Amino acid sequence: MKLCIADPPYLGRAVRWYGEGGGGVARGEGQADQHPEAFLWDDPETHRQLVRDLESNFEGWAIAMSVHSLSTYLSVVETESRNGIRVAAWNKPSAVTSGNRITNHWEPVLLRIPESRKGWQSGDRIKDVLTCNPLRSNFIGAKPPEWTFWVLQMLGYQESDEVVDLFEGSGAVSRAISDTLFI
Repeated sequence: MKLCIADPPYLGRAVRWYGEGGGGVARGEGQADQHPEAFLWDDPETHRQLVRDLESNFEGWAIAMSVHSLSTYLSVVETESRNGIRVAAWNKPSAVTSGNRITNHWEPVLLRIPESRKGWQSGDRIKDVLTCNPLRSNFIGAKPPEWTFWVLQMLGYQESDEVVDLFEGSGAVSRAISDTLFI
């Protein structure tokens, strides 16, 4: 089975964190995770197209995102294909707070569970909430190994599956995928 984990630059935060997009200096300027075309990911249509591409090319997938972009992603999932779509929550106890009054300590993960792996007979039960701290890294948005293991378990990962890390970035997801302790 072909599965995909997508951790794109977050909607509305791409230029801010990952680099230039027609001017201005971002916090990611000069860092390993600078993206010269980050501005594309500040357009909601780029994220909607990501969902369409995942639906066309993979039997199961997961997308990491900010809470502010959840409605954008859900808007593109067709009504008749919502069965199999799940929203899970990554609770980050030590997340850095923003300047907003309501602090954000969780991130949604949108998943397309493969049809054959939805039922309780198809694998171990897994909670749709993960509580763990973000990876301490110089790479903005790098996911901890626990996050990747959790996502793969929700997707019903099996050793024979092909898993694509669509946004390699820091390499943390790819390293966790290839970790022999998980298999």
